[in-house]
Amino acid sequence: MMRQNSRRIYLSPPHMSEEGYEIKFVMEGFESGWIAPLGPMVDAFEEEFASWVGIPYAVALSSGTAALHLSLIASGVEPGDEVICSSFTFAATANAITYVGARPIFIDSEAQTWNMDPNLLEDFLKKRSQRGSVPKMAIVVDALGQSADYHALVAICHKYGVDIVEDAAEALGARYRGEKCGTFGKIGVFSFNGN
Repeated sequence: MMRQNSRRIYLSPPHMSEEGYEIKFVMEGFESGWIAPLGPMVDAFEEEFASWVGIPYAVALSSGTAALHLSLIASGVEPGDEVICSSFTFAATANAITYVGARPIFIDSEAQTWNMDPNLLEDFLKKRSQRGSVPKMAIVVDALGQSADYHALVAICHKYGVDIVEDAAEALGARYRGEKCGTFGKIGVFSFNGN
């Protein structure tokens, strides 16, 4: 029960423009008849989104979870493969790995960003490389709008031949060293969930 003098602070309150663009676009979709499955509004959204992020193309899906799942399929992850995953994340990140029959290997977070610790990743990959069993890829999460340390993580993964899927679902608009989040991996995944 909330006390009378306390105020709720939202993680990410919804924002609608004062001009009412959102309603205008919804009505255009209804009036055009292109409600499902796709149409010119989705095509335009994908093009504008890709341009804004600074990537060659984008594909709109139903959720960030679906995007993570598809990114693993497109990257050739198969049943029995191992995929490195940030330990501090939303369940969807690890769930997508299990959806393709692979096994998540969790790497803990660093204190500064709450994201994957490059030192722990390097230690893990060094040991696994010596055994000849390096995981197929890594999903690196940008938690709560805070970018992971891609300068270190990309170099480490490249050294051991591990591709990165960047789970930037919670980092739309965030930047790392001047570059937009979602552009550091083989594939970047975004979400429009409130987080």
